[in-house]
Amino acid sequence: MIKANFTLRLNDLDSGLIERLKGIFSQDKVIEINILDDMDETEYLLSTASNRESIFRSLDQLKNYEIISKSSQDLEI
Repeated sequence: MIKANFTLRLNDLDSGLIERLKGIFSQDKVIEINILDDMDETEYLLSTASNRESIFRSLDQLKNYEIISKSSQDLEI
């Protein structure tokens, strides 16, 4: 089994790449192409309503000095 990963921007994808892939792999091979739409951590954390509400509630609590402290014993660690 040959495994190859190519990382490139969509603008760099062209028919030349397809032709090069055809030259690397035999014609009867099955290839898989995956598209990764990178989302940064902030976008990911804010991507659901429940996460957004929790994060913004926590930020409001922090701004209002509503800080809850727990010891490792409280958390049973």
